[in-house]
Amino acid sequence: MKKMSLAIAGIALLGIVACNEKKEESPENVAVEQEAAPQQEETDGTSLSVSEDGVEFSTQDGEKKTEIDINTSEEEKKEEK
Repeated sequence: MKKMSLAIAGIALLGIVACNEKKEESPENVAVEQEAAPQQEETDGTSLSVSEDGVEFSTQDGEKKTEIDINTSEEEKKEEK
């Protein structure tokens, strides 16, 4: 009877230890600082920039340069009406 009680107590103890959850502290607010990309000298080629405000496309071939800027901001939509 004592062996049976010790066995049950041992199993219960192992169950309690195995199910013990460790809570890891995670930082709530993490500040991430990013450096701005350095400005590159304009050379021949094509660039495409997409942002929340719209799309900007530009291409340059020697002396010829073409720029297209499509804005989707709400402020400009209100001004156009």
